[in-house]
Amino acid sequence: MEPEPHSASAFRRKVLYVEDHPVNAMLMRALFERIPHGELVLADCASQALQRAQGLYPALLLLDLRLPDMHGRELLPLLRQVPGCEQVPAVAVTAECGFDIAHSGFDELWCKPLQLLKVLERLEAYLALAAARAQPSQDALQLPPLLTPTLVVQLAAPR
Repeated sequence: MEPEPHSASAFRRKVLYVEDHPVNAMLMRALFERIPHGELVLADCASQALQRAQGLYPALLLLDLRLPDMHGRELLPLLRQVPGCEQVPAVAVTAECGFDIAHSGFDELWCKPLQLLKVLERLEAYLALAAARAQPSQDALQLPPLLTPTLVVQLAAPR
């Protein structure tokens, strides 16, 4: 029996999520069950993230900031040195809602607790952007804009 030339997993965009809290990781895993063209790759600390990033070529980086072995702000520049991660969009997913992403290298800040429908929308937008970059077309010009820092607060769930 010959393998199929194009399996469904061949079109899945990988997202590296670095999160040490098991409940938060389970929540994100549940969100990815609703995104058939996305594949979540989990790491629970910075050192594991650096290992998993090797050869991964992710479409998106999601980083918790308070990791057991280093702050996510310190991890991001290290991930940028991994081939395939140099220009990948990065999102800080954290309870540190006062974290200023200006000059941090992060594109967005998603505050915990997450507003799940908004997060799903943003994940879809990032994965669509990755797909458009892989296959440039006129449709790529019609993608929804990525968030600006002034819109970041809208992703946080009401407290």
